[in-house]
Amino acid sequence: KNWKAMLKDPIFYVMILMLSCGAFSGLMVISQASLVAQRMIGMSVVAATTAVSVLALHNTAGRILAGYISDKIGAGNTIIGIFALSAVGLSLLYFSKTGDMALFYVGVSIVGLCFGSIMGVFPGLTALQFGAKNNSVNYGIMFIGFAAAGLFGPMIMSGIYEKSGIYQNAFMVAIFLSAAGILLTLLYKKMFSTSKQ
Repeated sequence: KNWKAMLKDPIFYVMILMLSCGAFSGLMVISQASLVAQRMIGMSVVAATTAVSVLALHNTAGRILAGYISDKIGAGNTIIGIFALSAVGLSLLYFSKTGDMALFYVGVSIVGLCFGSIMGVFPGLTALQFGAKNNSVNYGIMFIGFAAAGLFGPMIMSGIYEKSGIYQNAFMVAIFLSAAGILLTLLYKKMFSTSKQ
């Protein structure tokens, strides 16, 4: 399908919401990782930059790993696993307190891994759904979901911190969106299955 036909397909709107939910937590945490490390965990500025590097490394690893797993178990199943694992990582961040460096690093690593995984799976998923011929344009439009997450993720996190002085509520929002992502992916799988019959 070309982009016009894609926009007429209801499955596109489910997929763009899936992408937004999947990118939200990663972009939210990336934007404030250093500040979260300093304010929540009590790290120095220098130590907090390490947290950003750890997140970036796991982001890269996720792109490769998820592509491999997706080839083995399918994109839909992989994405459900990504959302579930992301909720675990966000929960670890939610429960992190001053001095909980190990918990914080594990949480940040998982969120980075899941963010990279979503970005690794979605170009192929878009091609699978709408065909490879027009995928450069189609995925460019699908990427609006990423842009929305890039706008609202950091905005919500900084806004919550400014109002409450804590990040925990922002992590809860991201956990909720991970759960919504699972439901959207189940809906996608049902629609994809029906469309192929």
